Amino acid sequence: MNKHLYRTGLWGVILITLLAAALVASLTTGADAQLAKRTAKSSGPRALGLIEILTNGKARIQTICIMVDGKVFDGGTYKATPVPMAVLPLTVYEGTRNGVSIGLYTIADARATRGSWFGEGKWVPTGSEPKRPPAITSTKRVDEDEAPPVLRRGDSPTAKAGDSKPPNTKTPDAKQGEAKSGDAKSGDTRPSDPAGADAPPRLKKSPPKEEKPAEESGALLVGAGERPILRRSKPGDVPQKFEDKDFASTAPVKEHFLAVSDAGGPEPRSYVLFAKPDEVLAYRKKLEALASETVRALYNSKPDQRKRTSVPIKFANAQMQTFDLTSSNDPVLVFTAAVDAAEPLPEASHATVTVVARVDIYGELRKLMAEATDDHHLDVYPRLEFLDAADAEGDGSGELVFRETSDAGSGFVVYRAGLDKVWTVFDSMRNY
Repeated sequence: MNKHLYRTGLWGVILITLLAAALVASLTTGADAQLAKRTAKSSGPRALGLIEILTNGKARIQTICIMVDGKVFDGGTYKATPVPMAVLPLTVYEGTRNGVSIGLYTIADARATRGSWFGEGKWVPTGSEPKRPPAITSTKRVDEDEAPPVLRRGDSPTAKAGDSKPPNTKTPDAKQGEAKSGDAKSGDTRPSDPAGADAPPRLKKSPPKEEKPAEESGALLVGAGERPILRRSKPGDVPQKFEDKDFASTAPVKEHFLAVSDAGGPEPRSYVLFAKPDEVLAYRKKLEALASETVRALYNSKPDQRKRTSVPIKFANAQMQTFDLTSSNDPVLVFTAAVDAAEPLPEASHATVTVVARVDIYGELRKLMAEATDDHHLDVYPRLEFLDAADAEGDGSGELVFRETSDAGSGFVVYRAGLDKVWTVFDSMRNY
């Protein structure tokens, strides 16, 4: 009896384990299917650019990079004949801020200046499109036979007109047809031409084929043909006229944001992760501590030994942003600041610091990247200006885009936030 009960219990445990495993597998498969459907990766071409709105209202776009078949290339040199593919006329970019679409930019012409390629075009913010006039709806015409009856007096003009005989509406052709039919009845036995399906075939001249203009034909568009093209648009309104001063480095910029051009790819989504106020204060305090350590490591300066705790360095223009780059509620923090000029640091001239960190499951910060520099260290540590997060690879996840400035010039760098460090996706200063 004990042996029988043991076997029965064992089979029950095995059955429950198999059912639980099947349930977990089905849930995992469904989640993976939904994730794959939501993050359908683009094969490209997918171009990333920077739109700058000048104070005079004009908008220019600068190329950053372009992804084709999973590989990222420099947007200013890819398929340059001599105009790069990323700034061909009629190319459409979708401007984004924190991943959210804010408008469309259509390139009308390209220009090479200051060692980079820029696009001249028209910027149309979301919601500023002209409203279309409402469609004119025609009223249904009611025939006199279908109209409701109307009582009329016998002496009314309408009634008199109704009593009159209808005029003779037969045309001369109709009269001639009647005459012919009469002749046929009187003895003319000539066979008439068959009609309908028995009618003999007749040659008909086809109407002339309308030719589409060059701008409406996809094969005649600039950049079309054998090579792939980015998101295209038909010629629209004439954009504003640009001058050389609009592309100078001293041209005042009112605002800037990233933009993506892709004929397909995933839909844009927000990368912002909203945190509680107390969490924001705690994150900011920890980031300032990491930034202080990074600045001290640059100058090999030690904190005051008379105090048990290190005194944080004072920063100016400090900014912290929290992102959810992979739709997993996994916070990635970006902290940028300038060192206060009153700080007694040796050879500190326009010192800046950039820290990227990830919040682990215990609420602690894990440093992914921390760099500090000044005007005397640009040859080793470029100055990083955080621009925004954007989907440069077309896989639904966001990457961190920076503008970097070194003693050799200015460029762009795109990072992918990993678990323990940031991975370089593209760096125009180092040609990868």
